[in-house]
Amino acid sequence: MNNGSILLKSRHHPLAVLIRGQALVALANLAYGKLTALYISPAEWGNYSLVLTFVMLLHGFVITPTIQSFKASLTGPSPKIAVSSYSQILALIYAVSLLVAGFVASVHHNGFLWIAAWLSLVGQGVYNFSNDYLNVMGRYRAYSGILLLYALGNLILFGIVVVSFGQSTTLGLFLNLALLNVALAIVAVRQAIQSDTTFRFRIQRLSNRYSPDLLRQYQRYVWPLMSLAVWNWLINYADRQLIKYYMTDTDVGQYVMGYSLGSKLLLLVAPLIAFLSPIVFRFKSDGYSDGHVNKFLVPYLKQYAAVVGSVCLLFVGLHRLIGATFLSSTYESAYVVGPIVAVGYLFLTCIQVLEIKWYAYGQTRFILWHTVVGAIVNVLLNIVLIPRLGIVGAALATLLGFAIQFLAVLYLFFRKQL
Repeated sequence: MNNGSILLKSRHHPLAVLIRGQALVALANLAYGKLTALYISPAEWGNYSLVLTFVMLLHGFVITPTIQSFKASLTGPSPKIAVSSYSQILALIYAVSLLVAGFVASVHHNGFLWIAAWLSLVGQGVYNFSNDYLNVMGRYRAYSGILLLYALGNLILFGIVVVSFGQSTTLGLFLNLALLNVALAIVAVRQAIQSDTTFRFRIQRLSNRYSPDLLRQYQRYVWPLMSLAVWNWLINYADRQLIKYYMTDTDVGQYVMGYSLGSKLLLLVAPLIAFLSPIVFRFKSDGYSDGHVNKFLVPYLKQYAAVVGSVCLLFVGLHRLIGATFLSSTYESAYVVGPIVAVGYLFLTCIQVLEIKWYAYGQTRFILWHTVVGAIVNVLLNIVLIPRLGIVGAALATLLGFAIQFLAVLYLFFRKQL
């Protein structure tokens, strides 16, 4: 392998496969953004986004760390035990989360909404669990195909639930999300089983195929990530709550729509991360040092930053045209938010490339440290800037917060060389 080069000599190169698939995903997601801007009012979109923030807190607090730990365990000597054990852990998490959803539904007297939210949570976790398994095992075509199917399914279901049946409400949006996540979870599980017979969801007694060593490893791995989830939530979702506090649901909707457009940079980094992650995880299992991983990742990071930085400059210059094209006049206030968030996401996605090493080597404490820095800076900037600049202030807080967080990441990543 030519370390550090993302110049693709063959259309069958794994990274080329991932990039082609992600390009189609990007088009489908842009189309979804356009439809939401046309059919969902800013106030309703704001209300949906506020409810979604709580769902994402639960997902990030327990499910994302569990899946990250699962991926790290797959490079160990017993992937069969990892699949069996982690499927049981997730089943237990979902059982507890159902009780939480039931309690919240009883308090808010909106059972259908919270059951739909719970189903979307379960579906998302099983989908990520199965498709990330395909990625770690190097099944790039299957992985990319399922990502594309998810994006297309989102469009189709939106057309059925929201456009055809007129469910342009928060409940309608969560029904759409629940149907999508559950359907794609089924597809991803089937594909994982067909690709590798190791992947089986067999609910057995813990004593049969459960490893005490794996459980201890899981506990060590996820504790920093569970704390990390709270800080990550502050970075990604506290701004919505603060806009709601200082302004209105409509302003939240305007901001989230612009934020969503700017955050599409995640689609550009996704194929690179999907390509690099299995390689770095194998480096760890083969005993390579930190320095070797640094030399491997940094050239990719430089080339990515150069390409995506150019995209950000183009976005800034053409933000009104891009906003009018991919949103609607109803969300004109969001046009200026998009490019500011996009520049912020340039820093965030660079962070995600470097974080691959820490996830693979179990050095999750470093991820926690830089995230704490980013969260504190982000929240303080939001408190200062939102009352003065409104949703533009929130966007600037995102940009500055991610930039400072990136500096912290560089320090930690190269700490041995400093």
